Amino acid sequence: MPSFSRLLTRRLSVSSLSALLLFITCSASCNELPWVEHLVVCGECLDSIAEDYGVLPKTIERANELSLREEPRKLSDGEKILIPKCEDDLTFTLAEVRARKRGESIASTIRDEKSMRLSVSRPAKVLPRPAEQFIRPVAGRITSPWGMRGGRLHDGVDIPAPLGTPILAARSGRVVFSGNINGYGRTVTIDHGDGTRTRYSHNSANLVKVGDVVRQGQPVAKVGRTGRATCTHVHFSVLVNGKAVNPEKYLR
Repeated sequence: MPSFSRLLTRRLSVSSLSALLLFITCSASCNELPWVEHLVVCGECLDSIAEDYGVLPKTIERANELSLREEPRKLSDGEKILIPKCEDDLTFTLAEVRARKRGESIASTIRDEKSMRLSVSRPAKVLPRPAEQFIRPVAGRITSPWGMRGGRLHDGVDIPAPLGTPILAARSGRVVFSGNINGYGRTVTIDHGDGTRTRYSHNSANLVKVGDVVRQGQPVAKVGRTGRATCTHVHFSVLVNGKAVNPEKYLR
């Protein structure tokens, strides 16, 4: 029969192993920072970048001190800016921007603070379901493809349709934006949970609001001509990890 000292040693060993695993898990989680670095590409503006990351344009402007004489200055191609992951991360991001101007960084300080706040209990991560194939938001041919146009990136495809035609969700997901974007007019953006988002612009009306869960094929807007548009059509974009890609590679 095992002695009391041997049983105690075993229990301490198990406890030590559990503590070590918890430390490793906490260390990996603490590497996350409250901002994302974004490299500006030609044609991007504060409104479009903010919509891609799900924050307000004013938040990005304040975090990077972009105001010049009360007016936000234009972004330059190749410029690196920091995007707060949420509105509450503005203060940390602004501090990092100012630190970098001095040739420093507060990243290590942020990680130390997060490690102290980290909760031991975390919900299990839900694995994403297999991705659905994309469907066309409206029927019809593409009249303006994705690609460079006049020195600017046309970050989607244009599909003409009569005014008021229902625009369908290309895949199931959650609405993360429903409002107006400068140049794009009324716009709806859907997050599909796997790093992919779809965006539907120039709408005459948006039929969903932020937070709505939509199924593939569900009407989310109506075809219109809002923003900079010369005819009634849907401007359909696909974003992968925040970057615009050619939607024709995803459409059936």
